[in-house]
Amino acid sequence: MKPWREIYDGGSVEAEELRFQEYARRMVAVQTAHTRSSGSAVTHRTLHAKTVAGATGAELVFADDLPAELHVGAFRAGARLTATVRLSNAAGVARPDTAADLRGAALKIALPGGGEHDLLATSYPVSHVRNAAQFVTVAAIGAGPRVLAVPRMLAAFGPAETLRILGNLRRAGRRCESLALESYWSRGAILWGDAGPVRFRLSPLDPPAPAAPVPADAPDRLTRDFEARLARGPVRFSLDVQRFVSEEATPIEDGAVEWTGPWTPVATLTIPALSASAGDHVDGLAFSPWHAPAEFRPLGNLNRARRAVYAASAKGRQKH
Repeated sequence: MKPWREIYDGGSVEAEELRFQEYARRMVAVQTAHTRSSGSAVTHRTLHAKTVAGATGAELVFADDLPAELHVGAFRAGARLTATVRLSNAAGVARPDTAADLRGAALKIALPGGGEHDLLATSYPVSHVRNAAQFVTVAAIGAGPRVLAVPRMLAAFGPAETLRILGNLRRAGRRCESLALESYWSRGAILWGDAGPVRFRLSPLDPPAPAAPVPADAPDRLTRDFEARLARGPVRFSLDVQRFVSEEATPIEDGAVEWTGPWTPVATLTIPALSASAGDHVDGLAFSPWHAPAEFRPLGNLNRARRAVYAASAKGRQKH
């Protein structure tokens, strides 16, 4: 495997961290704007505000033939770990499930002996933005008047980047038929011990069909569909990883580039039948890619920024 490295915005960890603190302040302002526009008395997450399904008692079982170089910490061949699962719509305000949007999957894995390991993924393989600066700018524009969104993006990014960002948002925000049929990608990279950087995804494994279709115009159709499937059997996903090859094929710092290379299945996530009844409990949990052992730390500018931004968002929610 070729060497890899992280490149810090501003030239140093300290300079980048100062920028991240400013980004966190700006994202809290976005969070406040979403709360005001929704008329809610409760401050929700800055993004992924709506919990569509939540389940406790899920199980992550690692493959018996897991390659030796991927044995890291509690992630070992044959390991069985309990997980809590949150499935969500990506918007910063709660909207009907019929709305075009990204969908998110968040796992909170209980580690032997205590501690937790969160894995967060979204239903599109790449981010619409390259880095945290672009992300915060797009989020702030999106929280403002819709009629001004495109002119403001053109002023901030220019025509080429605006077209790329809007194209990714359009493709990613397609209609979702079922959360059980979606794949969810980490988009950014994480460290996987001595194996180096990886991206991961959750891909569906033959989910049960609901006994009867949910009406297509039902505002809670994704929740009802997921519960209907779990009424007939467990919903399972394969956890796969894609390993770093080179800065050209698998860049660490640019979240908008899709990695090339094979996927390796490492574990199976099973959400047991009749388990999706913990939405309120799961909604109160804080998920972050930085809730992880050091050997699995998040990599890249977007992921590094999430540590400050997620902490600020969680603090904002606790105040209300």
